[in-house]
Amino acid sequence: MINETMYARGAESSIIREIFSYGLERKAQIGAENVFDFSLGNPSVPAPAAVAESIKKALELPSDQLHGYTPAPGLPQCRAAVAESLNRRFGTSYEGKDVFMTVGAAASLTCTLNAVTNPGDEVIVIAPYFPEYRVWIEKAGCTCVEALADEDTFQLSVDNVLKAISDKTAAVIIDSPNNPTGAVYTRDTLTRLANVLREVNAKRDPENPIVLISDEPYREIVYGAEVPWVPSIYENTVVCYSYSKSLSLPGERVGWILVPNT
Repeated sequence: MINETMYARGAESSIIREIFSYGLERKAQIGAENVFDFSLGNPSVPAPAAVAESIKKALELPSDQLHGYTPAPGLPQCRAAVAESLNRRFGTSYEGKDVFMTVGAAASLTCTLNAVTNPGDEVIVIAPYFPEYRVWIEKAGCTCVEALADEDTFQLSVDNVLKAISDKTAAVIIDSPNNPTGAVYTRDTLTRLANVLREVNAKRDPENPIVLISDEPYREIVYGAEVPWVPSIYENTVVCYSYSKSLSLPGERVGWILVPNT
């Protein structure tokens, strides 16, 4: 028997993929140097030299270490390294046990949504948003609820988020710098959002606060703007990250989830 829902998703054409395919056609027609492809988000700069060096070192490891299974959350030394990096940058005190390694940001979001929601819950997204959010939310058995961003600035509209919250709201996904608008949510905006979520949580079961899922693959791609560290603003935050953009490694599918210890 075929799952009709999954068949429909597979048969449905993705605009992003259509643009990517069209870009390939145009490159063949007029030359790659004449086409600027903003579809899939493939890097236009090479990965750092340290990446190649790390791969070479890995190839020298014993076969069972190089190709064997790792613990499900990732190698302890890898998780510790991520935590140490975050502590250096954000003045935090995370430990390796607070980090869960994943196969890219897609897996980070999927794991997180399935961990913090139950079928029948609602998850709020800020529109316009990365279209796969809806797929991952619905795959978790939840309903995707859209809250329109400010139409002039594309900043997150706290008022619209508040209007979208219901008794079934389990989580809110934010993405800053945002895909597709490029907007970077200001500290003031995020603080106001955090205060609204706290007000809602105060009327709820304290064991089930609204979780703020911060999807951050574009964190480092900014030009002078501050990208606030969301867990320092709202305590019930889970961070999902991928090295696909910051290190030009989308094909390696390396990411992590941070569940802060405070």
